[in-house]
Amino acid sequence: MKIVFVDNSTIVLKTLKTLILELIENKIIFCEFISDERKLYKQLENQTIEYDILFSEIDMQYINGYKLASYAKSIKKYSSKKIVAITTEFSADAQQEGIKNGIDAWFIKSITQDFLQKSILEYIENTKKELSE
Repeated sequence: MKIVFVDNSTIVLKTLKTLILELIENKIIFCEFISDERKLYKQLENQTIEYDILFSEIDMQYINGYKLASYAKSIKKYSSKKIVAITTEFSADAQQEGIKNGIDAWFIKSITQDFLQKSILEYIENTKKELSE
């Protein structure tokens, strides 16, 4: 399972990596951490990035998470891939905007290690079930 995290804060990315380090070390997941959303946008455009789940901040400097999600979902290769917002933006309006742009789930940045790991493992199990049907 390949997961990509994009956030323009390297501190947030380091924190997220710490939260899931056990899953990475046990080779349950493989991760890429991207601090420049323009780099990810270019990789999506060139279709050179691989992922099963994309975790994205909403408020980024150059391209917000809504536009990034909408763009990713518009590309056939990525259209069925899951996109999860990890953000402080959690109002009903923000979530509606996320749904409209292809965001599948919403995590608030005060996420705990147990919750993040459990959510990733549940997604892996659900994906396995879908593939076996």
